[in-house]
Amino acid sequence: MSNLNDWIDDKISLGVVPIVTHRNGDMDTIASACALSYSLGENSRAMGVHVSRIAREVIDELQFVHIRIDGNRPAWPRTTSGVIVVDAGGPKQIGINLPENIPLCVIDHHAHTSDNWKIGKNDLHINMNVSSTTQIIFEYISEFRSKSLDSRMRKILLTGLITDTGHYRHADALALSSASEMLGDEVNHGEVLDLLRTTGLGRSVRIATLRSLSKVNVEKAGDFVVGVTSCSTHEGTVAGSLIHAGADVSIVTNSKVQGIRITTRASHRSVENGIDMGDILSSLAESLGGEGGGHSGAAGWTTNVDRVEAISSILSRISAIR
Repeated sequence: MSNLNDWIDDKISLGVVPIVTHRNGDMDTIASACALSYSLGENSRAMGVHVSRIAREVIDELQFVHIRIDGNRPAWPRTTSGVIVVDAGGPKQIGINLPENIPLCVIDHHAHTSDNWKIGKNDLHINMNVSSTTQIIFEYISEFRSKSLDSRMRKILLTGLITDTGHYRHADALALSSASEMLGDEVNHGEVLDLLRTTGLGRSVRIATLRSLSKVNVEKAGDFVVGVTSCSTHEGTVAGSLIHAGADVSIVTNSKVQGIRITTRASHRSVENGIDMGDILSSLAESLGGEGGGHSGAAGWTTNVDRVEAISSILSRISAIR
């Protein structure tokens, strides 16, 4: 972590360092940016094109600030001296063009992606084999900015870990150890779980989920039961609901965006039996086009491939797993 701290100290001494989140604005990327920005002080800003509903309600409750950027006309601080991108496997995932000739630091944990960063001599790329980006941020803050680790910080960092592990369903021993360290002696675990349970479940989310569940197709792909449906919003919630309902793998499509966006989830049992949706979708993106990748149990693919062909290709890859 010393190389990260040296990079940050140098850039903070020269001006403002925006911390950019990925375009889906999920809890892990938003929590990582908000916590890191808070630890760095007034010369840092958490910024991005979108904040998911759940993440917005959590940061509002915990009183963190995230600044929305116009994807078409991004306005960067005049004295920007460096940019940090958190939880994004490649440049297409942030939804904006970064300022030119500004040093870049990427902090990420994704093992599979079809889109790669171009890292120059003044840049830094940190990619660690952990379950969430907030684990990396927590390790850095604990070592170099520990005075900022109050109860709000611990809570928001833990929300990123909890959501990115599917509420611990995909957590390994390191993730559970990190969760314990994030809690410390001052945070009640139940408070963080309650914070996530009571956010993002508004009327629109429930309606979108119920409508999508009413038109599910159930497919048999090899030894796995796959639930397939479509929706125009809240794909992650819908995909997770299919897993809770008993599917081994869920595929949710959204054609209201440019091309088609596919969100997938896999149960813990399926991952243990060989399913790796991040690997499947990143390889399909490379062979059929688009941008894809993620984790074993949660991954996405944005492509211009026809919906039927895209779903058939995913099912074929799943069927091949023995």
